[in-house]
Amino acid sequence: MDTSTRKGQRSTINHEKLSSQFPFLSLKAADVDKYPDFCALLSCLGSHLNPECLTLQTHRDLKQAEELLRHEKHSWLLQNILYLELQELLLDYEIRSQEVSLSSRDQQFHKVLQQCLTQAEIGDYLDFSPDPSSKLTTLGLTREELDRQNPYKQHLSSLQQALIPVMEERLRRRCENLVMAHDPQSTSQESSKLMFAKSSQLPAIVEGETLQLAENKQKLKEDYVKKEKLFETYYQTLLDSLQLLDTLISRFKLERQVEQDTITAEWLYAKCDAMSLKIRMVELQILTETFTLETVQALRNVRSHLEEAHKEAEKEKLHREQALKAYQAVGGGFEKIVAEYGQLLSELENKQWALAEFDKSQGKHSVTG
Repeated sequence: MDTSTRKGQRSTINHEKLSSQFPFLSLKAADVDKYPDFCALLSCLGSHLNPECLTLQTHRDLKQAEELLRHEKHSWLLQNILYLELQELLLDYEIRSQEVSLSSRDQQFHKVLQQCLTQAEIGDYLDFSPDPSSKLTTLGLTREELDRQNPYKQHLSSLQQALIPVMEERLRRRCENLVMAHDPQSTSQESSKLMFAKSSQLPAIVEGETLQLAENKQKLKEDYVKKEKLFETYYQTLLDSLQLLDTLISRFKLERQVEQDTITAEWLYAKCDAMSLKIRMVELQILTETFTLETVQALRNVRSHLEEAHKEAEKEKLHREQALKAYQAVGGGFEKIVAEYGQLLSELENKQWALAEFDKSQGKHSVTG
């Protein structure tokens, strides 16, 4: 294996390693070869950083803090669930008291439970300072003083013994509802032991599903990054191929393109000349077929007659123009004379008509006489 091949393999390995250590960087194999010092720095940093760019010690501290937070959150959730269940239990007692009359034992139990819960809620408001080391409390009260003020302090043990079965039963029903909500195929007809086993396994199942979803999400993210990198690689490969194709066309094909274009132009020029001559020949053939000796002689006769008619028309035109000029030379008086002449002609026609009528009437009288 030659040196260039080993160098290419080393660059590929380094590129894959850096891409896995820093997935948010769009590193290419060409960048690894172009900036070796920078890539060496990234490789050195990769041994001290995780993929989220946190130091290994910081990552461990973060994991410990997350574990502590998870434990504290779990404890708080347990207490909050019991608190909410107690509130709902008291609310159920209130609703039942509106519908039916509770027994004196139930009323006493409800009263004691409400008072103890109120005392516990007041204790949560004593420490108001955000500083955990501060000893300041509301009105200077302490939890011990509140406990001494609780009139049912001596009944707490019996209250807890009576409350535990009720709370267990209510929580068991809630767990069964959660199991049926998570697995619709489960029914309330199943045995209590089976439902309890399923409810006990439900947190682990949900946590496993959550982790699986997180892993799938991370895998999708990695696949997206790989897809983007593959797209960039394919796009760069396509650009390189197009550039190589352009070089090949320019170097090998276009060198002979000028000669080919010259030959094609000459051939087209000769073809156009031949087509022009052919068109001219067809034109002359049509003229010889159309204008025979007899047709030409007839056309000449027609032309002579037309020329004579044209000459006569020119003479008539000249005569009319001269008459028009003569009339124009007389001026406005000639027009008046023409008008009077027209009037006299009109009067003469009227008198002639009157005489004719008179002669007709005289002829009728002589016949009668």
